[in-house]
Amino acid sequence: MATKYIKGKLYKLKIADLQPDPQQARTFMDTVALNELAASIEKYGILVPIQFCLNEEGGLMIVSGHRRVKAAAKAGLTEIHGTFTEGDIRLQGFVDNLQREGLTPVDEAEQMKLMMKEYAFNQYQLADALGKDRTTVTKTLSINKLPEDIRSAARTNPNIPKSVLLDAARMSTEKSMRRKFLSYMTQAAKAGQTSARKQRLSKERILITKTDNLTGELDGLPWREWAEDDRNDLASALAGIRRKADELLAEMEWNREEEEEEKPSASGMNLS
Repeated sequence: MATKYIKGKLYKLKIADLQPDPQQARTFMDTVALNELAASIEKYGILVPIQFCLNEEGGLMIVSGHRRVKAAAKAGLTEIHGTFTEGDIRLQGFVDNLQREGLTPVDEAEQMKLMMKEYAFNQYQLADALGKDRTTVTKTLSINKLPEDIRSAARTNPNIPKSVLLDAARMSTEKSMRRKFLSYMTQAAKAGQTSARKQRLSKERILITKTDNLTGELDGLPWREWAEDDRNDLASALAGIRRKADELLAEMEWNREEEEEEKPSASGMNLS
């Protein structure tokens, strides 16, 4: 007997049964980032469930979370938790990618153009559907004016800033666009060579810096303005972080009161 799925309910799914959305917004997955996500999943599990729906044949199709599914399989998992959804899954999947997983600027621009055609949206309607400012949407759409060779390069290199593509798209001819883009790539290559000669931070210091940065991002986070699903996902992610942080602190036998006692006071510091 076929399972009757209920919208919003969480299910345990076999990864082998999940099919990717053939129209998903993401066309490129960075191999290094995917391996890092797989390693994280292998160690901590998946903190945020994916979303899935039924396709026309009745099969299970991923709406959002393609990277998580692929990384979970890479980590050796055979099952994954997912929330069932239905309705306009194209729009849901695209918005989820924008808000959570970060498309490349080219993917974002091309999907916006496709959505305008598919839904017969003007730029104001598209901006409203995505919860973005109309000016932001207009700028992003301008990336579609870039020659295919520039878009292909940017599609497979997520390190190319969106601002660079926007600057190139402002040029009046394809020749001037290529000149602008090539100028950035040349400067970036030189900067990379200079950076490679500098002493690299240890993995430990990089992790510490990332943790400090995350703390700063959470400070003053306007979560009350978020949609309920996003708030719930954030709470789930934070709970996972807190659980793992408590475990690490316990293993490190870290005691905040003892640390405060050991800190030298300003008057007791030796400044000589």
